[in-house]
Amino acid sequence: MTEISNINLKPDETIYKYKLIKQIGGGVFGQVWLARDVTMDQNVAVKVLDPSTSTVAEQLKEAHIGSHLKHKNLVKVQYADVISHNYREIVVIAMDYFKNGSIVNKLNSERFLPLPDALKYLKGILAGLEYLHENNIFHGDIKPQNILLGPSNEGVLTDYGISCKSQNLSPVRLRSAYNLHIAPESIKTDQISVQTDIYQTGLTAFRLLNGIDCFQQIYDSLGKEKYYELVKQGKLEHHITYLPFIPRALKGIINKAIAVDPSNRYQNAIEMRRALERLHFPGYWTYNTDGEYEGINGNYVFRYEIFSKDGVLYDIRAYKKNINSERETRIHQYFSKQQDQKKSNAIIQKFMHYVVMTDLRI
Repeated sequence: MTEISNINLKPDETIYKYKLIKQIGGGVFGQVWLARDVTMDQNVAVKVLDPSTSTVAEQLKEAHIGSHLKHKNLVKVQYADVISHNYREIVVIAMDYFKNGSIVNKLNSERFLPLPDALKYLKGILAGLEYLHENNIFHGDIKPQNILLGPSNEGVLTDYGISCKSQNLSPVRLRSAYNLHIAPESIKTDQISVQTDIYQTGLTAFRLLNGIDCFQQIYDSLGKEKYYELVKQGKLEHHITYLPFIPRALKGIINKAIAVDPSNRYQNAIEMRRALERLHFPGYWTYNTDGEYEGINGNYVFRYEIFSKDGVLYDIRAYKKNINSERETRIHQYFSKQQDQKKSNAIIQKFMHYVVMTDLRI
């Protein structure tokens, strides 16, 4: 159990009017619990913070921001107060509870989301960002763990712990930062802006589509200082490899969102959302329970096999199976023998793009 300083919280314990059920999150800021509001007879998410880590006024900024939000893609704060608990004062923030949790729960075994899911959630949080920016608020902490699954399977942005208000959307001082998603300008100037939120959305998009652990692995191998240098110089992208089925148009949108120069990014959330809305991909790839790539398009499931006798030359075979009849057939244009690794990878990528881009319902 995570502890907040010397405060221990346990299931069935009651804090004010909230009966704790189970811990559903936590970190250096404190703990998040699923709890029952006994007066309203409904479940809520309760964030419990220790004021000794920062001022009460600073911690309550999250509640001040979240309590005024009215948008389906943003979590609303219901209540906040300073409570005496076990002879100590703690800050309690009650928010809407989403039973399906974070979209991280929908990742496949390779830790990425299929294209349709990722694009749906990204467009949803960008709509939420539009609302925040219209109300002169920068989120400042956009990451996969802060996107929840709404009742209609929509992406819902949460956690305003380091969000900032700004007059006329001018850059403001950074309150804190999630190291993996810090923008180049935030390192240089210690400020955030609309473009900082865009940058974080771009990194979130990349991680959701290619595996959310990729940046953590770079950070762990280089350390904070060297990682920050890559970010400032715009060289983080040199360490990024897109999965072979990601379409070029989608890569372009992500690359624009994470451009090192803020002026080269999308200038607002609606611009990025509309760019995503113009995309149409009839198919997608995921990872099945057997540990293999599996393509889905219309009524067909696709797969490929690659063989090598000597580790130098490869044979490739591609198949499609009708979901209704379960009849599997070969796709001869993607059968190839005795190809080197570079050529084999190109053939597989071409096949994967065929599954994503071709409308097989016609």
